Amino acid sequence: MSKFGVQFEATPAIVDILKQFGASPKLISMIPVPPLPPPPPTPPAPKVAGSLTIVCEPTDCAVVVADKYEGSTTGNRKTIGGLRPGETTVQIFADGYEQHTRRIVLEEGKPSEEKFLLKRSHLIREADARASLLKTLASLGGVDGLVELSDVEGAGTMQWANSSGMLEQWTVTFNKRPGREIAATFKTAGGQCTASISAQVSRQECRGELRNGGDKIAEQGTTLFLSYQLQDVINALLQRPLITSEPGGNRLESIDSKDSYFLTIGSDGLPTDLVYRIGSAEQAIHVQYSNYLRLNKGRYPGRTSVGRLNNAPAWVFTLNSVRSRVVRGQ
Repeated sequence: MSKFGVQFEATPAIVDILKQFGASPKLISMIPVPPLPPPPPTPPAPKVAGSLTIVCEPTDCAVVVADKYEGSTTGNRKTIGGLRPGETTVQIFADGYEQHTRRIVLEEGKPSEEKFLLKRSHLIREADARASLLKTLASLGGVDGLVELSDVEGAGTMQWANSSGMLEQWTVTFNKRPGREIAATFKTAGGQCTASISAQVSRQECRGELRNGGDKIAEQGTTLFLSYQLQDVINALLQRPLITSEPGGNRLESIDSKDSYFLTIGSDGLPTDLVYRIGSAEQAIHVQYSNYLRLNKGRYPGRTSVGRLNNAPAWVFTLNSVRSRVVRGQ
């Protein structure tokens, strides 16, 4: 309706005003109805990232993405869809393992895979180390076995590399007493050396062709053989904090400000390798134990080799026989 150049539309407010002034329905119907507003624009479909596959080892784990729990992996894997592209956070949880959090970037329409290698918690590694050491103790004959190993005598050979790099071999008999006490006799076709260590006192006596220089070899060989007696290593570790190495649980670690022990345990519970370190890693000593001999209730390594880590052994002690001198009451 237009009058005096003014355009009217039959909005609800105008219709009410006309009715108040007595306008006839016919007049009101002549006023054009305003057009309906246009529909709002359809929002664009949200962008979706490609599927995200979580691989969790060595165990199944719980998965949280962008602070939303997505469930647990099955067979170490879980695939998640419907995620928004862009940067997000993935959190991984598993009993007995350290929590793992990672920031990742998801791309629109592009599948991705994230692998998580979980580390066992420190408390679990401590408990596993204690269990492994107790298994080793049992394999060596238990407490009774360690007592028998503390006082032994045996015979065999000592092989060592001379200053020219050539291997030499002496026969040896020894008596190992409890504590830091040992006496060893080395023989060749032309000479003999006797070396003894009692507490911190060391003595050597050589005759024949071993008189010149043989005392130093006898002293060094006896000291090394005494220093890495397996029963003494086990006794030391029983009194120190221990954890298992990662990955796997067959290697025990004991590290403090003075020195470090790394002891590898075989599947039978018997030690196979010891790395002992004071100071730098380049000075680490590598000891290998093998060919175990039965000693009543105990087990004693029939072959002990000693050398620098990542080098061939410089000293090899091979025993033909070993006997405990511990006398047990009936």
